[in-house]
Amino acid sequence: MLELRNVSKVVGGATHIADVSLTLAHGSLNVLLGPTLSGKTSLMRLMAGLDRPTAGSVWFDGKDVFH
Repeated sequence: MLELRNVSKVVGGATHIADVSLTLAHGSLNVLLGPTLSGKTSLMRLMAGLDRPTAGSVWFDGKDVFH
């Protein structure tokens, strides 16, 4: 299971993601939709572990990805 808990991402003073929480279960199919510049890529980079959130935490299988 992948879980984002109160995740925010600020880049260069611009807020890309603000206080997002979500849980994605193993084997589930999920779609991420939104307009241009809504934070889709930033969210995907956080979920993939490529970027560290400014606030909040990312969990995978019960383990905090960044600690």
